[in-house]
Parts: sequence; C-alpha cells; structure tokens
Amino acid sequence: MPVITRTRLGTLGVITAAALALLVGAAPEGRAQPAAGPGARAAVRTDGDPDIAAWARNGRPERLMVLRPGSVTLVERGRAVKRLDPGPGTVTLGWLSAHTGRRWVAYEPGPQPRMRVRTAVLLAPGTALQIGPADGTVLLSAGATAASGTWIRGSNALLDIVGATLASAPPNGTGPVAGHVAGRPYLAMGAGGRMNIDSSTVTGFGRPGAVSPNESGVTWGKGSTGRASRSTFRDNRTGIRLAGARGVRLDRVTVTGAVEDGAVLDGDRNTTVKGLSAERNGRHGVVVSGLDNRELTGITTRANYDMGINATAQRGLTLTRPVSYGDLGGGIRLTSCVACTVTRPVVHGEYGVHGPPRAVDVLGPDSRVTLRAPELTNEGDGTGISLGADIVGVTVSGGKLSGFERGIAVTGPHVVVDGTAVRGSRIAVAVHGRARHVELRGMEVSGGRIGITASATTRDVTLTGVRISGTSRSGLSSASPGLQISGGSVTGCGTAIDLRGRTRIEEFTVSRTRRGVHLAAGTHVAAVGLDVIAERKGVDADAGAGLDLTDSRVRAPIALAGDGSVRRHGNTVITLPPFPWLGFAALAALGLAILLQTVHQFRHRRTAPARVAPHVRNIT
Repeated sequence: MPVITRTRLGTLGVITAAALALLVGAAPEGRAQPAAGPGARAAVRTDGDPDIAAWARNGRPERLMVLRPGSVTLVERGRAVKRLDPGPGTVTLGWLSAHTGRRWVAYEPGPQPRMRVRTAVLLAPGTALQIGPADGTVLLSAGATAASGTWIRGSNALLDIVGATLASAPPNGTGPVAGHVAGRPYLAMGAGGRMNIDSSTVTGFGRPGAVSPNESGVTWGKGSTGRASRSTFRDNRTGIRLAGARGVRLDRVTVTGAVEDGAVLDGDRNTTVKGLSAERNGRHGVVVSGLDNRELTGITTRANYDMGINATAQRGLTLTRPVSYGDLGGGIRLTSCVACTVTRPVVHGEYGVHGPPRAVDVLGPDSRVTLRAPELTNEGDGTGISLGADIVGVTVSGGKLSGFERGIAVTGPHVVVDGTAVRGSRIAVAVHGRARHVELRGMEVSGGRIGITASATTRDVTLTGVRISGTSRSGLSSASPGLQISGGSVTGCGTAIDLRGRTRIEEFTVSRTRRGVHLAAGTHVAAVGLDVIAERKGVDADAGAGLDLTDSRVRAPIALAGDGSVRRHGNTVITLPPFPWLGFAALAALGLAILLQTVHQFRHRRTAPARVAPHVRNIT
C-alpha cells in the first residue's frame, strides 16, 4: 500500500490518493533512499513530483512540508509520505497541528500552551499560512545540522504572523539555542511574496557561518513586500533584513540582542520607517546600503557594539530625526554618500570600544552631505562631527555640540559650518590634514581649552562672524597660511589669537583676555578694524614677525610687546586700557570709611568706658 494518504476520508478519496501516489512515483514504505557518497549528494529521482523536486532544491531537509493551493505534502528524507487536503484559502498552524502528526507540528497544551514545529515549511506560489495568538508560543526546532533544522520560506505566497511568539528551541526542549547551532530556524520571503508580522516576537532565529543572507534571521527578500508593526526581534543572528524588498512598512519595531547587525536595509525600495529601534546588537544598529533616494524617519539606536546607523554608497539618502544613545562605535557613519541629508540628528555618545567614538562620521570618495541642526553630546571624549580627507564637500548648519575632545574635525575639502554652537569641548573646531576651502560662519564657541585651531597643511580657511568665549588657553590658534578672519570676537581667554601663518583680520574684537594677539616668528598679519583690550599684553610679536594695523585700537598695560614690528596706518590707537573709574570710586569710598573710623577712635581714646550698674549681670 502506498504511504501517501489524504485526510479527507472516503473510498473515492483513498483510491484517488493511491492512484496519485503511483503516478508521481512515491516510494513504498520501507524502501531506503540511496546514500550519498562522502562530500556529495546522492542523485534524487523526482519522477515528475514537484514536491520532491522542491525538497531537492531547498537543501534536502530531513522533513519538509510543502504548501500548495489546495494541498499539503509531507516529505521526509526525500520521500512524500503524506498528502493533505486543507481546502481552499489560508492554512493555519492549528490546522496543521491537528492533521500532520506530532512528528511534524504538535500542539502541547498546558498553562502556557505551545505549538512545536519540527519541519521546514515551504510556501509555494498562491498559498497562505497564518500563525496567530491561538497558537500560543510557537517553538521552531533547531537541529544540530542544517538539514535537521526548521524554517519557513516561500515566494508569491503570504506568511501572516499576528499576536504570536516565535522562538527557536531544541527539538524536545524549551530553552534557548546557542548561536553556533547549525540548524537554527529562520523566516524568509522571496519574489512576489508578502510577509506580515504584527504584534509579535521572534527570538533566536538565524543560522551561523557562511550561509545565504536569507538565512540570517527574518528576511524580506528581493521582490517581496509586507510589514512589521509593534513587533520585537530578539537575539537573532541579524534582527531583520530587507534585501531588495519593495514597499515594506516598519512601524514601532524593536530589534535587540542580535549577534550581528540589528536591522539591514539592503537594496530595498520605498521602505517606510515609522519607529525602528535597534538596541544592544553585536555590530551596527541599522545598516543602510544599495539603491538611491531613501527617506528614513524615526530610527533610534542604543548601546550597539559598533555604529548606531551605518550607511554606505548611498545617493539621495534622507535621514530625519535619527537618535543614537551610547552606541559604542559612534552614532551615524555615512560612507560615500552622495547628495545625502541628515536633519536634526540627536547623538549622545560614550567611550567607544573601538577607540574614541564619532557622533557623526562622514568619509569616503564622492561624499556630499548636508547636516542640519545636529544635537550632539558626549562625556568629554571622542569627536562630534568628523569629516574625512576624501570627501567632496559637507555643509553643517545650526545645531549644538558639547562635551567632546574635538567638536568638529575637518580634514577634507569644501566644508561649510554655519551657525553651529560648540560648548565645553577641549578643541571646538580642528581644521587639519589636507583640508581646503573651509568656511566657518556665525559659530558660537564657549568653554574648553582651544576654540579653533588650523594646521599649517590647510589652505583657504575663512572665519566669518565667529564668536569665541571662555576657553582656558586660546581662542584661535592657526598656522594655516592665508587664513582670513572677518567679524566676530574672542573674549575671556588666555590668548585670544595665536598666529603662526600669514593672516588677514577685519573688524574683529578682543576683550577680557590676558594676551590679545600673539605672532610667532616670521608671521605676517594685516589687520583692519581690530579692537583689542587685554589685561596684560595687547600685541606680542616675536622677532621677525610683522603686524600692519589699520584703523585699529590696542589697549593694554603693555600694549606692544616682543621684538617684532608693528606698523600703524590710518586712525590706529595704541594706549593703556580704559581707567576703571567705578573700581576707583569703590576703593576711594572704602579708604574714606577706614579714615573716618580711625579719626573717631583717636578722638575718643581717653574717654572712659561706660560703667554698668551693679545689679546688671547679663553683660557677657
């Protein structure tokens, strides 16, 4: 008697099933399959049976359940052992548990009912499988080998998971499965298919080693679509992966504890993100690669081992309001991003395990990025915005940075920073390396050690309307030849301007500093409208240095110091600082009070003290 049977009973059904078994060449009971030689798979005769052919194409799992429209076939070790007739429409996991047998899908009742799946499931075109809250916790068996493991995948089909918990488990246990187990389960949907995961949790999916990306956890593959909403993906190899998918919607999704990346968006089109949180994943929180003109909103990353968001080779990427908290490698990295825009990013960093972190890192050939209104903070280490040497150009507008070793580090060309505030960073802006055509406009720098520094290897650096205050060492320290300063001020610093390269200054104010301007040996500076008021030295020019002052004013106890030359033009004034009349008046009033008290005591020096009546005793 053939082993293929149908669950819809009846004489005609049994005869039909037997005839079908003979037609498709199903092996009779007890017939062994030919063994494969070492390192090779045995040839399989499908005899035209599409289900056996599907088994051979899909890794030859020990058990495979093939869903086709109107039929379910159970294939074990290359033999079709049972065919079921679920009727038209969607097949539920509950129906499969009731008709396939415990070796395939088993329902385990109890206070916490479970559904245990011990078979790989292939959804053929035109089929639909639903897993719902009535199924309880669904445990997919993780085999010791890839063939003994389980998975659910398909193409041109529907996988609908609603209100369910899916987890990997040992074949007969409930505990977690180690990440190195070869047969860990996975979900994957291919071309033309739809996978919806709503209000669900998926835990412990994804196979280790050199496997297809489709086996990495939960994957919407090329040409597939669907959604994930209000769902959590925990402890997978990769939390979720969109690999060439189209129109997938991610809404209030959390990916956490992945062995590798949390969420991978690779070559997907028209993805809608409205709340994606990636936390404590083993590499990056969110990876973006492939294709162009993405718009991603509402991404939050936290405590990932590497970067929060890592985007590579993008064109026209728009990131709106991304948030990164404590990602150990840094917040946002954009590599070779052309015409990309990041708006209102929020990054709070911590010390990185890969060296000091970078809140926003732009690097790579062809990079042209606009960064708008960043809010970046740290605990005294790392770099706020790092702009690599091989970029094409970056514009930073607005925003605030605080608490970094270096607020903004520029090593590449064509950089504009406009209206950005940097506070409490050891060096607010460092322009170094081969930086060219760097413009700093309307910046506000406060606190830290050095406001702005530019090295001798840079060229075409300009400062316009930059205001620097409260730095402990110097406001501006530059060796960049051709530096141009127009407008702005430095106040409350050790040395306001420390120059070691040719510079031109226009309409600039220095106040409340110990030393106004220092010129290193051989430095030549032209200043128009420079106004310096210093507590000790106004201009300190080393030997061989030269300063041309036009329509300027220098006021200090030592207005001109050093062996350099200072040439005055126009209405230039060199004088002592303004006399502090208010301070003098206060000192005079204090001196007068002391004098009057002294005179009073002198006049009454011989006056006997008042005597106290004998009955008064509380005179202590």
